[in-house]
Amino acid sequence: MKLKDKLSVLGIAFAVQISGFAQTGNHSAIATSHPEAKKAASGILAQGGNAVDAGVAALLTLAVAQTGSVGVAGYGGSLIIYSAKDKKVYAVDFDTKLPENYDLNNFNEKDATIGYKAVSVPGVVSGLYTALKNHGTLSWKQVSQHAYNLAENGIVVDERLHRSLTGFTQIADAVSLKAYLPAGLPEVGSIWKQKDLAKVIKAIGEKGPDAFYKGKLAKKIAKHVQANGGYLSEKDLNTYQAQELEPIKISYRGYEIYAPPVPSAGITSLSILKTLENFNLQKVRPFSAEYFNLFAQASKLTWQERFRFLGDPDFVNVPTQELLSDKAGKERAEKILHDDVVPLNAGVSDPLHTTNVVVIDKAQNIISITATQGNGYGSGVVVPGTGLVFGHGLSRFDYKPGAPNYPAPGKRVQHNMTPTLVLYNGEPYAGLGLPGGRYIVTVTSQLLIDILDYHLSPKQAIEAPRIHNEGDDTVKIFGEVSDADIKDLELKGFKIDKVRGLGGPANIAVIDRKTGKIDAASQAGDAGVEIK
Repeated sequence: MKLKDKLSVLGIAFAVQISGFAQTGNHSAIATSHPEAKKAASGILAQGGNAVDAGVAALLTLAVAQTGSVGVAGYGGSLIIYSAKDKKVYAVDFDTKLPENYDLNNFNEKDATIGYKAVSVPGVVSGLYTALKNHGTLSWKQVSQHAYNLAENGIVVDERLHRSLTGFTQIADAVSLKAYLPAGLPEVGSIWKQKDLAKVIKAIGEKGPDAFYKGKLAKKIAKHVQANGGYLSEKDLNTYQAQELEPIKISYRGYEIYAPPVPSAGITSLSILKTLENFNLQKVRPFSAEYFNLFAQASKLTWQERFRFLGDPDFVNVPTQELLSDKAGKERAEKILHDDVVPLNAGVSDPLHTTNVVVIDKAQNIISITATQGNGYGSGVVVPGTGLVFGHGLSRFDYKPGAPNYPAPGKRVQHNMTPTLVLYNGEPYAGLGLPGGRYIVTVTSQLLIDILDYHLSPKQAIEAPRIHNEGDDTVKIFGEVSDADIKDLELKGFKIDKVRGLGGPANIAVIDRKTGKIDAASQAGDAGVEIK
């Protein structure tokens, strides 16, 4: 019996009908993790800037307001854009690279986490500048003004920022600590100014990314890192360039879903969906043991493919089209139906320190940006006189020899960031993204199922239960899941770990297909959301 016939016997369908798409409406939405980022994006939209301008403004502001999660010298990220003018989707990869002169013989895995050896080539400035140059309408000076003002004039230290900075004091060396917090740890309620960082932001506004990657600043960065045992060189900085790439794409129940290509993690999120497309999830009770079992089995299979295949495609062969194909999805579904999913020892999940911004403007341009330091404050290294905290992309390599994500000089790291866009009949429908280490990969798929299969609102989707699996028999569960469903999952062989959260603050914005109005929500709360 063919797979399609087997699924029909089980009452499982291959497709659902979707109503027509709405005409463009005069609406906009911002979803971020911080009110200052919302202010920055809102101000740019009010000036007539588009979603790309606003998204870059918000992300730069987060690099000042949430310095532990992302920074101007953060290790990198990826973003995805729908251009209303071109009616096309674009992706920008600004992933970090291993320094060219890195000595893997004089290195251990611990060196990848904290300190000067952990400093990899920073990609955030080049990535944001590339998006702005190619798809924005305003200058860096204009979109960075709010971030500059916040760094120059100071930000109020709330309890969250105080806890974050306290964490920095526990990993930074004496030089970095003095460079970043010359007056010591600021108290809750005080104003914290980052004047050195403000100078860097201003210089980039006046001279472009060369002010960061070339000239005096690049020399200063490289000299300081190398003087303390690190490998980042002036050449590494001089030659770094973010790349605009063709996004990956799948069809899912009539929708088109886009994500940045490898080494971003969207290929795994979309592969999960291609597997579950073979099951009619609308006939499965949401967040039941039956649903979570299907999802976990699909996740097991696709995570095993991640560990087997994914790495920098400039160094390893990644069979992207094969993994995203209908054939691969059906073959995984066949294994699930035959209870033929073998677990894998997947290791430990990454910590949760990253950030995301989603913006839709009145023309229905959409941007979703995800960027990171790595773990909180990355390497913990600050170059004196710059205010720059450097990320540690090296922590995301796989240090098992022969792994596709094994480090090599100049190689980009395989990471977890998965900003995502959804279109229907070529028209924009939704943008979403979130921080959260490896949790990003599975939560992205679940958020898409929430809004596309179960038709939840953005707020309902970000509040819905979630699970996470990385190829083994352990399932982390977050949210209100009944004891009966948990027991049922245990009877299916899963080891259940109930957790207080899965993934960081998710952002979702959805355009109503009938009215053109936009609904948006952030898991960080309403303070980071604006809908007009």
